[in-house]
Amino acid sequence: MKIILIKEVKNLGSAGDIVEVAPGYGRNFLIAQGFAKEATIQALDESERAKQRKARQKDLNEKKKTKLRNILENKEILVRAQANEEGHLFGGVGTSEIAAAIAKRKKIKIDEKQIDLPHHLKELGKHELNLKIGGADKIKFIVDIQKI
Repeated sequence: MKIILIKEVKNLGSAGDIVEVAPGYGRNFLIAQGFAKEATIQALDESERAKQRKARQKDLNEKKKTKLRNILENKEILVRAQANEEGHLFGGVGTSEIAAAIAKRKKIKIDEKQIDLPHHLKELGKHELNLKIGGADKIKFIVDIQKI
């Protein structure tokens, strides 16, 4: 019996895989428990379209990551802020100010939650930060904070 796995099943396959199993195991356990569905012609077509959609989305995400990497990797982003004579900022610079500076200077919009900033920046000067772009991928860039 051919089935399409809906969820990952240990020693059998992951979601979207088409596998051959014993009819009893397929009907009485996998389909009954919601781990799989029968591999009809319609279900196979639907599964193939879903795989193609997923592949297109993955390709699109990779292109976005490459574009972001080309624009930001090891580049400096200028942020202007009010500071006293010793170089201490009034209030600090957070992710929203950095995201706004990237949008203004590099003409790309990023989500401020992607910026890996452990705390507000409180000093003038250059600070090295990371931008999380999915999974373990990060882009390193420099924020240059200067006095207004």
